[in-house]
Amino acid sequence: MKKICFVIPDGTGIRNYLYSELVDELQHKNCEIILLHSVSIEAIEEINKVHKTKFKTYKLPVYKESYYQKYLREVVCYARLVHNTKITANNTILNNWNPNTSNFKKAVFYKLVQLLGKYVSKKYKRILKFEKKYTKAVESDCNLQKSLLKTINPEVVFSTHQRAIQVVPLITAAKQLNISTVGAIFSWDNLPKARLTVRTDKYIVWSEYMKKELNLYYPEIKDTNINITGTPQFEFYYNNKFILNKKVFYNKYKLDASKKIICFSGDDTLTSPFDPSYLDDLADVIQKEKLNIQILLRRAPVDVSGRFQSIISKYPTIIKEAVPLWSFDKNDKDNWQIIYPTYNDLELLVSTAFYCDAVINVGSTMAHDFTMFNKFAIYINYNTINSKAWNIDTIYKFQHFKSMEALNSVIWLNSRNEIKKVLNTIFEKPKLDNEVWLDRIAEHRKIASQNIANTLISCT
Repeated sequence: MKKICFVIPDGTGIRNYLYSELVDELQHKNCEIILLHSVSIEAIEEINKVHKTKFKTYKLPVYKESYYQKYLREVVCYARLVHNTKITANNTILNNWNPNTSNFKKAVFYKLVQLLGKYVSKKYKRILKFEKKYTKAVESDCNLQKSLLKTINPEVVFSTHQRAIQVVPLITAAKQLNISTVGAIFSWDNLPKARLTVRTDKYIVWSEYMKKELNLYYPEIKDTNINITGTPQFEFYYNNKFILNKKVFYNKYKLDASKKIICFSGDDTLTSPFDPSYLDDLADVIQKEKLNIQILLRRAPVDVSGRFQSIISKYPTIIKEAVPLWSFDKNDKDNWQIIYPTYNDLELLVSTAFYCDAVINVGSTMAHDFTMFNKFAIYINYNTINSKAWNIDTIYKFQHFKSMEALNSVIWLNSRNEIKKVLNTIFEKPKLDNEVWLDRIAEHRKIASQNIANTLISCT
């Protein structure tokens, strides 16, 4: 029996890799899955419950990087962001540099990071040189991780997230012990952000498009070490067990069966700080124009700010809320919060895409979820509030939206005055390239788990 160690540094990879068919695929191929994690006991119990088994688990050793290690890591990150900005001619990439300068010491630290990072960015060989310095600095600080891996003795270590700092010494230790390592690129917008901190032997990517991105930003990674597998997050949409009964769904969220449903999916507060104003605009037009439409609000799971409550109260007959079924546990040891989706949230997410007629948001990934049922996305593209800190014009210049080039993938809402017209357009079933766009971003949507399982096994 082959041992494959799943590294779960936080809750973000649980849905894609622990709730999906990937686990079953590996078990059917006579593999033992071991969970090496930093999540709560409750999260592990949820995973066990889904698969009706009890996985062997180990806690990730606590890792506190030194100032020198952090300095090198941040220098490389800033240098790569500057480099990526140059090779793409896209200045918005630097928006991903958000250092914490809340006090004098931190401000000085990051000023020094930027000074050296700018110098390092001028030659790609310098970036690689400083990455080697960083790796060497970590190598002398991974004895706990090495000891743990000797105890577990896996054939493969699979990292479910590419930027978790606490995983770096583990992967470093695995390489020292000649254990194969595989890393997943978590999302379609990650690669330009220069946060490929966890450097593994092989990588699994969503598509040929993402492989080319990896080639562009990290040319030192050999083609043979990049496997196009797809991502398991879209497999759930092919399984009818995740679609709630219509009556149950409508009753639970107090929806009117005689009205169309528009899902308003919120972003996090940093990405789209004025989401409540957009929701207000939408509901106001529906009310004034007496449109036969209701809104189902699904806020970003991590947004617990309560910022939508006044708008929901203002339009109680128009806006209904489907609260994401995510858990906010406290880690039993370190008392910090572990955020992860419950298995039941898959039913809610899939059913929302199935029963709603369209989704509206500011550039959200939910456009792809709705494409799975051939539903449309409306991308909001106007400023509702004048702000020096945030502008809608910047959002769609982000590098990951280059994947939309030459495609008519979404319906654009360019002003408040267009809301009525755009809503009417939705129900006329416009012909869009949304599926072509999704094909470009995420291949092998039905068999991603199978592909990933085969990749992991081939590394043993």
